[in-house]
Amino acid sequence: MSRFRFRLEASLRLAEQVLDQARIQLAQETERYLACLKARDVQQGSWQEAVHGQREAGSREPEYLSLWRAYTEKMVAILKIREQELLAQTECQEKARLAVIEAHREVEKLKRLKEKQREAFEREALRQEQKVLDETGQVLYQRLQIANNEHRTWTVDRRTVPVSTSGLRTTNHEPRTSNIE
Repeated sequence: MSRFRFRLEASLRLAEQVLDQARIQLAQETERYLACLKARDVQQGSWQEAVHGQREAGSREPEYLSLWRAYTEKMVAILKIREQELLAQTECQEKARLAVIEAHREVEKLKRLKEKQREAFEREALRQEQKVLDETGQVLYQRLQIANNEHRTWTVDRRTVPVSTSGLRTTNHEPRTSNIE
């Protein structure tokens, strides 16, 4: 019996490689997202410190109030940049996640196709094997019938007559010749 060979095996391996690459890309994008999130949180802390310093300067040191205000505005501008970077990275991460989902679908589709083809191949192999077994059984049955007929005798007019393998009685009659000349 021949063994099963999936004709799209190369496509399946390629799809699995694409899936692995997509997973790696998603992991990298997630790391970048986490770095952006951390940078934004650090910047938000700096902005909150600047706001606190501005309040302190407004109540205790009015001469430094303009410096704290400028510093706070700079921290707000940087915080907005960090939030935009975080938003952009969220989009990149979502694209990478969708690429992983699509690659996974392609791999699963090819795996299901491979399994269906394997099952069809196995059904066909079993059908062929059953056909051979049926033919072998028929041949063995016919041989058994022939062997049984060779040892079988018929009783005709209280005499036992052996039966030939062709199923005809054996006789010693000469063939008839015609008188036409």
